[in-house]
Amino acid sequence: MSGPTSIDSHYIDTAGLRFHYLAAGDEAAPPVVLLHGFPQTSHMWRHQIPVLAENYRVYAPDTRGYGGTDKPRIRVTRDLLARDIVDFIDALGIGHCSLVGHDWGGIIAFKAALEYPDRFTRLGLVDTLCTMWIPWGIHGYWYKCEPEAEQFWERHAGEFINSIFGGVEGSYGPPPHSPWKAPLADSDAQDPGRAMADWDPSKYWNADDVEHYREAFDQPGSHFHAVSYYRDALPFHFPDDDGNLVYRTPARVAEMWNHPGLLFSHPDFGIFPVFGPEDLGRTYPHPALYLYSAFLMSQAFEDGFPADDHIPNGNPYADSFINHFPDYRARAASTGHFIPEEDPERTNEVLLAFLAGEI
Repeated sequence: MSGPTSIDSHYIDTAGLRFHYLAAGDEAAPPVVLLHGFPQTSHMWRHQIPVLAENYRVYAPDTRGYGGTDKPRIRVTRDLLARDIVDFIDALGIGHCSLVGHDWGGIIAFKAALEYPDRFTRLGLVDTLCTMWIPWGIHGYWYKCEPEAEQFWERHAGEFINSIFGGVEGSYGPPPHSPWKAPLADSDAQDPGRAMADWDPSKYWNADDVEHYREAFDQPGSHFHAVSYYRDALPFHFPDDDGNLVYRTPARVAEMWNHPGLLFSHPDFGIFPVFGPEDLGRTYPHPALYLYSAFLMSQAFEDGFPADDHIPNGNPYADSFINHFPDYRARAASTGHFIPEEDPERTNEVLLAFLAGEI
């Protein structure tokens, strides 16, 4: 009887970065790359790596600006972040692989798969986005505020991690000071990770997990990249009176956040901003999976837990998945936003079935 799968920590130099990554599994097995979300690191996949490694060679890098990967402090774009992943698999000598991403890792994974479909044969997305922003993700508007976002991370990064993953109340206030407090009664905003009323962080993150995320995120290089990911790599476009998409500068989006009566009273709040207009109409030809929670797909849960054959639809965000993926399947999770950590069993069940071609 074999013992538990070992997860090894490595570094590798690519064409543009020095990456830190975790790896496990037989090097001859089919490769799978896992991309973490904000504000995490590859550590978020700790429950998936050993399970997937029974059948696959698993790689989980820290993306640019996070964890042990380089923090070069240059403005990022989705193209750059996608190219990072291609450079990463090139450095490993991987010709093609399956790619899975959560949150920001999913945004990167989608762009990488769209640009390099011959390199990524299956695409798994976990509570993330493709080309459309969600209005209830109010942090997307807040990040456009300069220098407020930078000052917030300088002062409150450690508190933020302790709050999100440790359940310790932060000293910072609700909007307009930050988007990370209990939602206002007259808004549709939800607090990331707290979509379920009985959400209890101690069930999912122990003290070591919280300290890992705090130590990794509470450094200036990560603050810079956190801001740039949202401010620079998600350029918000809104329709004009003729329905044409028009880019709105960060300063103009910041005006929405600082609107009298707050963002929720701005006349354009409720419109779904497009952050990837160049990708509208483009498709990824291989199998694609979306594992979602009520945080991003609340409409899918209106009549109870969605059936496995349910395809969420009915707003521009949900419909974007249908439009981009001709070979598409979706599965729900009864969790908050951090699905792989909040429900590892459901995540592993769905990913194993998808990677094996069973769904």
